[in-house]
Amino acid sequence: MKFIHTGDIHIGSALRNLPPDKTAVRKAEILDGFRRLCAYAKESGVFAVLIAGDLFDENKVSREVKREVFSIISSAKPVCFFYVSGNHDDEFDSADELPENLYTFDKTHGFYGYDLPENITVTGIDTKNLSAQALSALRLPQERFHILLMHGDLHGDTNSKEYIPLALLQNKNVDYLALGHIHKPTADSLRLDARGKYRYCGCLEGRGFDEIGPRGFFLVTVERNCITEEKFLTFATRQTVEVRVDISACKSYYDIENACISAMEKVSEKNLVKLVLCGRYETGVKKDVSLLCARLCARCFFLKVEDESKLYFNPKDYERDLTERGEFVREVGRYAMDETLREEILAVGLQALNGEEIDL
Repeated sequence: MKFIHTGDIHIGSALRNLPPDKTAVRKAEILDGFRRLCAYAKESGVFAVLIAGDLFDENKVSREVKREVFSIISSAKPVCFFYVSGNHDDEFDSADELPENLYTFDKTHGFYGYDLPENITVTGIDTKNLSAQALSALRLPQERFHILLMHGDLHGDTNSKEYIPLALLQNKNVDYLALGHIHKPTADSLRLDARGKYRYCGCLEGRGFDEIGPRGFFLVTVERNCITEEKFLTFATRQTVEVRVDISACKSYYDIENACISAMEKVSEKNLVKLVLCGRYETGVKKDVSLLCARLCARCFFLKVEDESKLYFNPKDYERDLTERGEFVREVGRYAMDETLREEILAVGLQALNGEEIDL
């Protein structure tokens, strides 16, 4: 039996990091990514699609979009969809006409299971019902292959509502723990205990600049109570990529621009790019981030420029400097402080004394 592990699709997300025209495009692409996943499941003989929470993004989704999503799921029959709600979406309300091949878990306010062919059981719990008591009470028969579907964080803040104590899931006869909530996919499944393994599916499409790299879903094959194959697949229209550019050797703005152009040569024009300036620059080298962004933005779908570079200076160069710059450097050197803070103060002060624009 083949199943797909996906989640954190966030259909209807506001995508505040993008301008309105790009937002409209990305919203359509995120919905289309889910449509293509469902079509693939049907065409490839997948029995079940496991959605580990956050199919929608809070209450920002119109009823028309919900109906379209439900139509997509219905059209994928005979594929079965199993869905637990996450922390960003609510359980479906009474007005929602759910497709008959969509199965949810808010039945007993705890864990609920569905028996599938080939001795497989899918058990899940909605995030709002997660508790130590519910986890402790979980009992799974040893003789079946158990998939546990959940949305939460195994390694995060223990005071968070989404925190799941890993120890409470061990030795429960879980074979595959299908998790959502963390948007980065777990490349290799990790050991849950002597019997089971777990992984995060990550999001289907990267939505922000904190979601760098490939995004997609996992296709898992189970035969005779054993996982025989696990594949990561991506249908993402675009990726969010980070390009780091060391500007230490640059002597002017145009040196910086040319270094960025060279670094972006192999980046697909379809992608969203976070361009990060790093290294150390000398006093007097102009870094115009706004101009850089304006001149390079046509090279990709969307460009964000961040400046992590630091001013290079040698305090000894200012020991005999009788200008305001020399007096400023010597004055800052008289105070005991963290060296990182000292560098930041010197950088801002020297920029101001040189008449440069300061971006705080």
